[in-house]
Amino acid sequence: MLVSASVLFPRLGHKALADWDEGIYAEVAREFLGRGWLVPQWHFQPWFEKPPLALWLTAIFFRLFGVSEFWARAGSALASVGIVSIVHSVALRARGWKAAWIATLILLTGLGFLRVARIGELDALLAMGCCAALLGLANVRAGKLTGWYWFWTGFAVAAMTKGAASVTLVLAMVVLAVWNRWSWRQLGWPFLGGLCLFAALVLPWHLYILHTFGRDFLREYLGLHVITRATSQMEGHTTPWWFYAKVLAAYTSPWLLFLPFALWWQARRRELREWVAFAAVVLIFFSVVATRSPKYIFPAYPALALLTGDWLAAQLENRSRQFVWAAGLIALAALGVAPATTKSLRQSLTTTRSATGTVLHADREAETLLDTALAHPGVASLPGPILLWQEEVVAQLPSLLFAVRRPLQQVYLVSSPDTLDQARRYADPEPLRNFVGLSPNLILLEKPLTAEIPADMEFHPITVGKTLEAGTIQLRR
Repeated sequence: MLVSASVLFPRLGHKALADWDEGIYAEVAREFLGRGWLVPQWHFQPWFEKPPLALWLTAIFFRLFGVSEFWARAGSALASVGIVSIVHSVALRARGWKAAWIATLILLTGLGFLRVARIGELDALLAMGCCAALLGLANVRAGKLTGWYWFWTGFAVAAMTKGAASVTLVLAMVVLAVWNRWSWRQLGWPFLGGLCLFAALVLPWHLYILHTFGRDFLREYLGLHVITRATSQMEGHTTPWWFYAKVLAAYTSPWLLFLPFALWWQARRRELREWVAFAAVVLIFFSVVATRSPKYIFPAYPALALLTGDWLAAQLENRSRQFVWAAGLIALAALGVAPATTKSLRQSLTTTRSATGTVLHADREAETLLDTALAHPGVASLPGPILLWQEEVVAQLPSLLFAVRRPLQQVYLVSSPDTLDQARRYADPEPLRNFVGLSPNLILLEKPLTAEIPADMEFHPITVGKTLEAGTIQLRR
């Protein structure tokens, strides 16, 4: 826990939140503080994309320690410390300290694991729930039926974190039941008791939101973010079915070289079979789903690290001391080379993009300009939302909303930009003329756009940055 915390927590809050998801989740958590804890809201409107467990935890951190980028990401980092601890513990009990530390090394040097563990999203808590559920399945395989309570509790954590993504646990359970030829004796009363516990943890919030919002909740929660995402490629994620082979090459090198041997060896044994089943289910399931993103297979990384670490430890136990030293030196050399050789591949996979495909960098220029403008005499008291004008580009609205904590409005000049569903939901672009009147409004716009301001409007600059400019705009009297 200390080693993983020392890797994951330093400089956790030094970067601005990234658009889209990280900024959205942080703002939803912040709005819990002043607008009730049952109905998630974003930009002061009900928000039904995901269940609220991870966002509740972030909101608690905000209440206790203050609103900041660090605490927006702390829940993910803490869950990742828990993941490393579980993997270490399972490997320790399965084969001993060598396997435990090799698996820990693989996990904490895996660039895919580190990237997701240090951003304020939902995948780390989802993966921790999955790891807890797999511990339960391991106990059931060993004849301890109380493991069902672990399974259903971990499943509840995963389901209340990222909804339908937790279905991989059910699929893994079915695969394991068929693989091990379980009979009804492997279920028993603990299975039903755990199922009741799952229902008690998961159903109340879902039933309350369904009762309160009805079809609006179903349309977004299930229709858009489950059915549509599974059957069509959304938000610019245009990828082939073999996309995750490229993701593994970019994010698990050099350990990917050992992975096929480890999986083949582990599949013929019983000790870690539930982790083999889960890793395979995650990779296959999300390859079948039409919308693919590198972070979707994050829950598989702990299983892959555990299986590879255990296999490597077993190989080392059967080799000479000279082989151990040679393998160690080769591994250290590969760790030094792999990040550099896969850098361009990672950049092609991880560049933050808006729903229009436009690159959005997680920098603080827009935030700094707005803070400076709001400190200008009289600007903070201006009525109406802050206007964001980036022609044919979706503005950095989610992260800016979290930073300035005031209503924002994306505007355009002549015609609406060609945006996808996410852009319309989150940027909601409207014509500039709808918001400019005789009273001034604060506006943040790209510098070249100042030359396109209509003649019947006047713009008074306040502060200028590298690419953006902030000032007030109003109709000429």
